[in-house]
Amino acid sequence: MKRIRKILTRFVEWLRPEYKFKFEEDFPESIKENVIYIVGAKKSPWLLAFKCPCGCNQTIQLNLLKDADPCWKFKITARKTINISPSVWRTTGCKSHFVIRNSKTEWVGRKRWKN
Repeated sequence: MKRIRKILTRFVEWLRPEYKFKFEEDFPESIKENVIYIVGAKKSPWLLAFKCPCGCNQTIQLNLLKDADPCWKFKITARKTINISPSVWRTTGCKSHFVIRNSKTEWVGRKRWKN
């Protein structure tokens, strides 16, 4: 039974859509699902914004300014995917904990999403 559950979990994660990314000069008026907005000048963005991957519909905003704490980094790969580090751990709301790697959500610890 555990093996079947593990296979099903991997299959569901495989089906989850990849994130696309989009550069924006200003914070977008609306945040679309499965899009990570890189906000600010292209050479010096200051914020990442996207919907929580658990399905709670909350907008996550991650600071990119090195002088502020906490601070995240992102990298666009040669395959045009996005990596974000360190992990995102929501301390309120759904309390999801995840990493975005190769434009996909990788859950840390207990998986969190709503159907």
